[in-house]
Order: sequence, then C-alpha cells, then structure tokens
Amino acid sequence: MGRPEKPIGTDNKALRELAEWLRAQRRRMGQPSYRALASGTGVHATTLQRAASGESVPKLRVVLLYAFACDASADTAEALWKEARYVEARARRGRGPHHNVSPPALVRDFADLSTQLRHLYERAGSPTLREMEQRAGGFGLLPRSTAHRIVHRRAVPHSAAQFRAFLRACQVPEAALPAWDEAWSRAWRHEKRDTLEAAPFTIPLRDGNNIIWSKAYIRENRFASRVRLFGFETQARQIPVELSRDPAARSRRLRRRGGGHHRPVQRSLLPGFPDE
Repeated sequence: MGRPEKPIGTDNKALRELAEWLRAQRRRMGQPSYRALASGTGVHATTLQRAASGESVPKLRVVLLYAFACDASADTAEALWKEARYVEARARRGRGPHHNVSPPALVRDFADLSTQLRHLYERAGSPTLREMEQRAGGFGLLPRSTAHRIVHRRAVPHSAAQFRAFLRACQVPEAALPAWDEAWSRAWRHEKRDTLEAAPFTIPLRDGNNIIWSKAYIRENRFASRVRLFGFETQARQIPVELSRDPAARSRRLRRRGGGHHRPVQRSLLPGFPDE
C-alpha cells in the first residue's frame, strides 16, 4: 500500500473533482503504490502521482493511462478532464467558470457564431492546434493557422467543409451537426444581407446630378446601429459619402457651405427616397 495522498488545495472545482475521482479509482484497486500503478503504462510513477495531486490540469493522455491502470472508465476520465480544462481556460481569460454553449438555433450572425465556436473549443478541452488539424479528418481541411484564427475569434470557417472540420476537431456529437450546419448558413446569409444593404446605389435627378444613398452598419457591443449616409456628385466632381453617425449634422454642414456644386441636397428632390 502506498503512502497517503496530500490534501487537494486547488480553487478549480472541476480539477478537484478530477483529482478526487482518480484517487478513488486507486483506492478501489487496493491503494497500490504509484510505482506499481505505473508499470505497463509507459509513464513514470511521479507523473501519475502529479495527475492526482490537483496542483494543475494534467495532460489527457496521462489521465487516460491512470484510468487504464485502475481499470476505470476512460469516458468518465475524459469528461472530467475536459471540464477541468474548460474552467482553467476561462480563468486564464478572466471569465467565470460556468458558461454553457448556447443552442445553435440562437446563432444569428458572425459575432454569435464566433463566440460559440470559441466555447465549443474550450469545452473540447482546448486541444492543441496540431490535435485539431489531425482530428479534422483530411489534409488541408483545417490548417493550424486557420484554426488559430478561429479559436481567437479573428475569423470564421469560410466553407461548409471547413466548418464541419472544426466541429469534428471539437468533438461535437454527430447528432448535433445538422443544427450547427444551419447556424453556419444563417450567419453567412446575415452577413451577405448586410453587405448588400451597405452597398451604395444612385438615384438619378432631373438636373443631371445624382444622389448617392447608402446604409452602413456600425457594430458596438455586438449591436448593429443603422446609419443613413448620403452625398451627391456632379459631372465635374464627386463628394464622397462621409461615415457620420449623425445624418442631421451632415445636412447642416451642407447647408452652411451654400452655392455652386455644394448646394445642399433637399429631400424633396428625391421621390421615393427609401426610409429606414
């Protein structure tokens, strides 16, 4: 029989549960020494001992070997390890330990999708980029550089195949894949609609001038604010559309200019001017 274990002193509740579960499996086997437990696993006795110490989250491979040596459930061991890694990852980012992945049906745009992909990655135990590339299922489906941008919320998958590869890398259950596919499609439809609505279009006037009217979307705190922007052009020059948050202020500036080609644009010249 081995020596008694030291008390577990971690603040990570999930890590404590993992360490306690590992120790319980060892006790169930009759409390063998770590030297005896390590025989046949290919790892050192101190490696297994550190895994059950609760000082830090061990590698998944070590946890699985510990479970194997104790004839315990590998699925339970992996689930406990993922939860411990998830809490650890959120603590490093200054976030609380509890945050469930929202249902795919709630994903509306790229911001929602990017947030949920990050949570899926953390729930999968924050695997290394190399592991993600290997799990993706094919050469070039999910390059490490692409996975890095996605998990750091700098990009979203650019194709349905790449999105599926990311989900496989995060070990999303097969039954949940169709709902996530629809979430990806919905986010892309939303992005394309925003792009079309933000594109300027011209309305010809009877005096030969054109009014340029467009919509721009300014995202603040993940909410979209719709802003009307307009300018005008003549045969000689074009006044560029300004990205002003206050259309009324822009109208006042145009009126103050007065005269020449800078004559202010009146709404009465715009039959059928689209309203918000």
